[in-house]
Amino acid sequence: MRIKFDPRSKLCTILFASVLLMLHLSFPLEIFFVTLLFFLFLLNGDLKKGLIYYIIFWLLVLGDYFILPYVQNTWLSLLSFLFVGNRRLLPTIMAASFGMSHTKISEWIAALKKMGLPFAIIIPLTVLFRFFPTVIQDFKSIRSAMKYRGIAVTTLDLLIHPLQTMEYIIIPILMSAENTSLDLSAAALVRGIANPGKHTSVYEIKLRVQDYLLISVLIFALIGGRWLQ
Repeated sequence: MRIKFDPRSKLCTILFASVLLMLHLSFPLEIFFVTLLFFLFLLNGDLKKGLIYYIIFWLLVLGDYFILPYVQNTWLSLLSFLFVGNRRLLPTIMAASFGMSHTKISEWIAALKKMGLPFAIIIPLTVLFRFFPTVIQDFKSIRSAMKYRGIAVTTLDLLIHPLQTMEYIIIPILMSAENTSLDLSAAALVRGIANPGKHTSVYEIKLRVQDYLLISVLIFALIGGRWLQ
């Protein structure tokens, strides 16, 4: 059974991860937050995704604490920076993935409106939320067309031939990005998102017990982590 979280509690999780990224994060607090995110994935019905993130985290910890300190090689020691950097970024990536999982764009828009954010912020965010799925769909269409014509059939071919990748993928996506953003902006305005009147939504935006519990855990974790340092 999947437990549904309100977009606002998911937003608090993303903000908490962003704050931890900017602060000096103690290792116990880092383990606590990543483990919390794993359980959130589990409750949200994404066991496989959460397990992949959790395994990646412990692999990074294993490489940073138990392998690289004993490697007496300058070039291999540079990998320590990658291990630490990716480990610091991983909680933010996990929080963003949890926030977007099983939450429709319309639910996010309804939640932002209920928070009382001005339309000057909501409209760009609306376009941004819908922009990336459209770009991903364009990328999939381009890859399908390339494979149909026998061009860079595998992912390895894209890495071996970077100029060809730029010509067939990056340039078309950049050319369509501007038109896509303009179309999405026009569609949002036509649907009346900038109307100053009261808006209705088919989605029930309401903080439940699990949302209050999650927000409380995040607040206590932030206060406790700063107090222990």
